Amino acid sequence: MKEFSCPVEASNWLKEGKILIHPTEGVWGLGCDALDAPACKKINFLKQRDSEKKFILLCPSTQIALEFFQPITHDQTSFLNKIWPGHTTVIHHAKKNVAKHLKASDNTIAVRVSAHTQILNLLNELSSLMVSTSANISNSPTPTSLVDIYQSFQDPDVAVYAHANGLEKKPSAIVRLESMEYIRE
Repeated sequence: MKEFSCPVEASNWLKEGKILIHPTEGVWGLGCDALDAPACKKINFLKQRDSEKKFILLCPSTQIALEFFQPITHDQTSFLNKIWPGHTTVIHHAKKNVAKHLKASDNTIAVRVSAHTQILNLLNELSSLMVSTSANISNSPTPTSLVDIYQSFQDPDVAVYAHANGLEKKPSAIVRLESMEYIRE
């Protein structure tokens, strides 16, 4: 399996419609260019998961993340500024122009502004956004070692962005912005 440590090389891989196993603040992720619907579809195939299940959109800044949400209140903006960048994914109503493959059936989108330096470097080099999901086969535990992940995703279109995960030991928290209700802590 190919490995990249350079964000330029990893970005070029994604621009070719390919998939990266990548670090996050917590668990390993599986991601691709967010605008590449066929690559997103391939992630679902590799994970053996339902295509109706959507991804987390990784953004390099709160300002960019807000471009995907329908208008929010001042209090909601303040809340986002407190939790981002960080290990929290936010679900909110998507703008109408957001690509269909990124939206859930209830017209929401899940977004996270990462605090992981190497992911930010990759996003800035990519000049696009990434989708991300945990690097596991659907309904199976998320492996903690790259060796186990390699075995699960042996495919010529999958490579590794070889940097360490952050210090979190679990997937990101998930909150619904409209109700401020955490659905995963």
